[in-house]
Amino acid sequence: MLQYPRACGPYKIVHVRDLSTGYDDMQPDKKAVLPIMKASQMITFTFENGCVATLRTSGTEPKIKYYTELRGQAGESVDRAALTQLLDDIVNKLVDEFLQPEKNGLIPRSP
Repeated sequence: MLQYPRACGPYKIVHVRDLSTGYDDMQPDKKAVLPIMKASQMITFTFENGCVATLRTSGTEPKIKYYTELRGQAGESVDRAALTQLLDDIVNKLVDEFLQPEKNGLIPRSP
């Protein structure tokens, strides 16, 4: 069985869904409800702080793409600058620790 990371930097990962293998630890039977796509890699990490990050390979180009989201808690005032800074830090940790661009010869996207 694959071992998935349980943290990224200081950020604890509480759920993992891997649609390339059909694994989803949010489901009682650990099987993904969404369609499995063995031809392309797609893994979603849900963090304790509510951040959700999906990493996937492109189906048409030699690229790795990622999508992230983070929201404030319902009913609480939101410090948008603080949330943006937190999300930026999580993204930087994901890229550095999971993708390891220098080690893997990946070229970062243009700013």
